[in-house]
Amino acid sequence: MRKYAIMAALLLAVMIFCPLAAMGAKNSEEVAAAPVVSYSVEDKTEYITVMSSETGGTKRIEMREYLIGCVAAEMLPGCHEEALKAQTVASYTYAKRLTENSSDLITDSPLTHQGYADRQTRMENWGSDFEKNEQKISQAVDAVYGYSVKYGGETALTLYHSISAGQTQSAEALWGEDYPYLQSVQSQGDRLSPDYISKTVFEPEKFASLLGLSGEGNCAEWVEELQSKDSYVTSAVICGKEFTASQIRNALELKSTAFEIECDDEKITVTCKGHGHGVGMSQYGADYMARQGSTWREILLHYYPSAVIEK
Repeated sequence: MRKYAIMAALLLAVMIFCPLAAMGAKNSEEVAAAPVVSYSVEDKTEYITVMSSETGGTKRIEMREYLIGCVAAEMLPGCHEEALKAQTVASYTYAKRLTENSSDLITDSPLTHQGYADRQTRMENWGSDFEKNEQKISQAVDAVYGYSVKYGGETALTLYHSISAGQTQSAEALWGEDYPYLQSVQSQGDRLSPDYISKTVFEPEKFASLLGLSGEGNCAEWVEELQSKDSYVTSAVICGKEFTASQIRNALELKSTAFEIECDDEKITVTCKGHGHGVGMSQYGADYMARQGSTWREILLHYYPSAVIEK
């Protein structure tokens, strides 16, 4: 019975993928001699080579399986179907851009590129819910397979994050590089997330040490200036030293760069809004939009304004 199901799934995949033309791919880093994304003439199935962040080993995977594993790693299966479809297209586009723009491997780490959970990992994570979750995500992937986000005829850089600060931030504000489709947009649904607000309390000495500061004088006077744009901090001057928001976030292990710092004689409290870099599609916001009736296309075009969706 299981073998029959596997054969049926493979047959269905062939029926779906046969009409697709060979596609490229594009994003940023470096790989071996063979192309990372390939297209088999025999079965007309698209493949991608993924590097394990744990072992450093590589594995050639069918793109459909990669997307199922990627969506499973990046989004909860309980999310709305339209949000899962939007995530599929964003993940597919991201992988294509990475492999089109460089010879680098795509890793299975969300800290480097984007997550990927293989079938065995999905079975272990989901337990008795495996069949239900696998079917739901597989159907979302099959519904939008082959669609990607484009701008100016090129594959877009479809960045995404967990929760925004109530609005996303532009790539230019965070990294200094402007993309017409990575601009700040409203994402009010994120404010409803139970993880919208997070607080971290530091002893003054620990706070100074993490930032590489001597921490002299009254800590209530350490934070001299905070520059912000679109609800996100862009830079700060602390104890006379200037930092970028990303430097502070990384040093203090904060959830986002949308933060406020409160100091008194005994402690320093950093309050964050959202989770992630805040650029591109908010995953919580995408799910919220889907539950309000938005389609996967509307979600993607909201978070990547001025882009187009092509198959």
